[in-house]
Amino acid sequence: MQKELTQHHMRQTLAAISILCVCGLLSGCGDNCEVKNSYTYYEPVYTPLSEIRSSVATLPAHELEQTGKIYFRNGYLFINEPNEGVHIIDNHDPANPENIAFINIPGSFDIAVRGNVLFSDSYIDLVAIDISDVQNAKEVGRIENLFPGYNSYGFYVDSQMGLVTDWEAVDHIEEFESDCNTNYEWGVFYERGIAVDQLASFDASAPTNPGMAGSMARFALVGDYLYAVDQSDLYPVNVSNFSDLKAEEKVGINWGIETIFPENNHLFIGAQNGMYIMDISNPARPAWVSSYEHVTSCDPVVVDGNYAYVTLRSGTECQGFTNQLEVIDISNISSPELLYTYNMHNPHGLGKDGNVLFICDGDDGLKIFDASDIGNIGNKLMAHYKDIKAFDIIPFNNIAMMIGDDGLYQYDYSDINNIIFLSHLQVSGNAE
Repeated sequence: MQKELTQHHMRQTLAAISILCVCGLLSGCGDNCEVKNSYTYYEPVYTPLSEIRSSVATLPAHELEQTGKIYFRNGYLFINEPNEGVHIIDNHDPANPENIAFINIPGSFDIAVRGNVLFSDSYIDLVAIDISDVQNAKEVGRIENLFPGYNSYGFYVDSQMGLVTDWEAVDHIEEFESDCNTNYEWGVFYERGIAVDQLASFDASAPTNPGMAGSMARFALVGDYLYAVDQSDLYPVNVSNFSDLKAEEKVGINWGIETIFPENNHLFIGAQNGMYIMDISNPARPAWVSSYEHVTSCDPVVVDGNYAYVTLRSGTECQGFTNQLEVIDISNISSPELLYTYNMHNPHGLGKDGNVLFICDGDDGLKIFDASDIGNIGNKLMAHYKDIKAFDIIPFNNIAMMIGDDGLYQYDYSDINNIIFLSHLQVSGNAE
């Protein structure tokens, strides 16, 4: 049975290390000391790839336990539960969303939908799942080993043993004799596993065609191609035949890639050190056009016409301290130019519909701005929903679908001066 990789395991601290000298002058043992070294290390827990690859299945709906990426298509919302699978929400009535099914997909973090097919990563694989009957979804295609020997979320694979899906804490006491005059300075080190502070954690975290993804997406669908990004590369995949997916040659971009947004035969790729623009006129061979550099920071991107909107936020994985919205002129696609900067609290995902700009400002909640004058956005805050840790948002047909730390929130903004709260689909354990 696959074990869940939890941040709780990652945050456990190393056991105290003690050195005990038990030698006494009357014992006649000379200068020898008994040394005890106690510590906790972590052994990898492997799941066979055969087990992972046979686990895609439709299960009855159950409560959301953790929220990740979101995708909207034809009245249905697909909410990723990181590392576990996808919740299917019937959202034809946004005031009464109905959780109707769950697709079990081990190692799922990113999703996209084209027609009746949902695409998801499954650790190092890409899978295609037929959702024409959303309550009886079935795998119809897979590319094995599309991504490298590890994926962007810190899961490692061994060709013989399988994939590391968890780390198991092991307490160990080591005893030996040594010179009493020697001082031991125990550091973090490996034995059969890995010491706790070497474990990486992950953050599970606007309109596109043919469905709509949030701005935190790492998958983008354009025509017959799905484009996926990991921390350093872009992967074009021909998905015209779902049962025979064709991976094209990957394209190296740079380190620290986080998000991808398609617009007008271009991909706008957000990275920790800037925004990269790729031309996909030849969909199988994305070509670099230009880049815009900024301070090191996490940065989702959405594009509307001649402008790109980028949020920069601080955070452990981003190694920066900048929290702001940037508006970039992309009318000359070969030479992006920063126009305006607005201070924010800790912005994550964002979305734009017409002149309305939505920003998920972390634990400062959802902020809605009038963006009709791009040079005055900071002074045009129209609504502010606090007490929500906002992650990402999809605004469409006057309904804002926002994913937060404690679930899905929806708002009717058909009258921008009288925004109406519609519903909250709650994450289990976060009672109101």
